[in-house]
Amino acid sequence: MNMATLKQNYNFRASISLSVSILCWCTIPLFLRSFIHEIDAWVANGVRYPFAAILWSIPLLIFMRRGQVKAQYFRLALLPALINVIGQSLWAWAPYYMEPGKIMVLLRLSIVFALMGSFIMFPDELALVRSRAFWAGIFLCLAGFLGMNSQALDMLTNNNWKGVAIMAGCACFYGLYGVSVRYCMRGIKPWISFPIICIYTSIVLVIFMFLFGEPQRILQMSLERLGLVAISSIFGIALGHVFYYYALEHIGVSICNGCQFANPFLTAFASYIIFGELFSARQIIFGLTLIAGAGMLLIAQRHLGLKKTAAVRAEKIT
Repeated sequence: MNMATLKQNYNFRASISLSVSILCWCTIPLFLRSFIHEIDAWVANGVRYPFAAILWSIPLLIFMRRGQVKAQYFRLALLPALINVIGQSLWAWAPYYMEPGKIMVLLRLSIVFALMGSFIMFPDELALVRSRAFWAGIFLCLAGFLGMNSQALDMLTNNNWKGVAIMAGCACFYGLYGVSVRYCMRGIKPWISFPIICIYTSIVLVIFMFLFGEPQRILQMSLERLGLVAISSIFGIALGHVFYYYALEHIGVSICNGCQFANPFLTAFASYIIFGELFSARQIIFGLTLIAGAGMLLIAQRHLGLKKTAAVRAEKIT
């Protein structure tokens, strides 16, 4: 296979962008774990999202002055923002009813909703149904993830149905988030679409922080700890989402969400290095299975069908 064929079958920029977003998001549990005794999840969301929104509002204003931001963009961003708010809120509620390990397992149900949504909404992704590489990647990701989290599967014999219901809803909205972004914001640059969605999301999450959280606790944190909160916002939200949006545009929801299975392994490995947590041979074996599955999913992008180009979508918006 020559270089021209490779460029035709694989979008290297989108693949790298997806990899960067995964690396950014695998830092989130590490940061949140260090904040657990200082702020609750409502405050974490209500502070980190607005900080990311403030960071992106400056370039957004510049793009607006240049005439690159159409009024329709703000309307199109409403649905993804709403789905994001609901998903983030259910995520914040979950720890009150369920242990972290079980939360992470149930959250991966999002792949079901992502696949259903993407196959229905995007003909180019429906073509993946016939791809052996795609289904092999999904199988390896599921096998690796379940192997790493087998102890958390005892939730099936646990009668904590309220927690299960919350996480099932959370997984649904997490899965549909990528679908809504790709459908509503196609053709819009991610450094324009995400700031708008982030601003909408931040407004609601700040309200929820004051309704359900303890915002006064943020004032008790040292400058050093507040700096870590800011850094977690930069990597986990400001950068992670923009790289994710770029990948969504070019290689689709199915592949992007499937590759997210690699997050737990990368987080566990980083936690082993930073916090000295146990990292067993079993985790390594199944973690490498996860990575292999993500690699197969990236290979499967050559089986994507023809898609409506971003340029066509952008012309309809304008």
